[in-house]
Amino acid sequence: MLRSIVLGAAILGLASLGSAATNLLVDPSFESPLTFDGPPFIGSWEGFSGSPNASAANSTVSPRSGAGHVALAILGDDNSFAGLFQDVLVPGGAPVTFSGWHRTPSTALGVATEMRIEWRNATSEVGRTPNLLTLPGSAYSEFSLTANAPANADRGRFVYAIQTFGGEPNPGNNGTVYLDDFSVVVLPEPTSIALVAPALVGMLRRTRR
Repeated sequence: MLRSIVLGAAILGLASLGSAATNLLVDPSFESPLTFDGPPFIGSWEGFSGSPNASAANSTVSPRSGAGHVALAILGDDNSFAGLFQDVLVPGGAPVTFSGWHRTPSTALGVATEMRIEWRNATSEVGRTPNLLTLPGSAYSEFSLTANAPANADRGRFVYAIQTFGGEPNPGNNGTVYLDDFSVVVLPEPTSIALVAPALVGMLRRTRR
């Protein structure tokens, strides 16, 4: 009986290393208005667009959860873009996962999508991930990007954008994408698990005696 209890505690202990991650984003479900006022970029979502017919805006048309979401749109403009980002403080060297949910109401999506992390310190960009090019479907689906922060970074800029510079799945330079329920989490490092696991194994061995 005691061994079963200890085994259960060991399993829960290891599981908690992966489940204890906290979403570091402010307003992950886009219930508050986007800002367009420049830095600082920590603590809110900053929207951007590259032409009069490109936009990033709050919407209540099709939330995945809560009352709001964001709609990104480009209406017929070639070589344009729209998107949003938020800066989050992260420890240098840590593995970080950026994820969220997206869908498109466009029957023939004529824009390309890009998700990326731009690694920064207080003064400049020190690296970035390749763009994740996962396209949305008609129903909300999840995208996910995991990367290690460089040792000389102390924050990440988490970006989702649409663009018409190339790679669009359909012609026309037209399309709308809805976004909701974004997340940024710092994952437990393998060294943390390696330190905890032997202690739990030791507990199991002691119960056998």
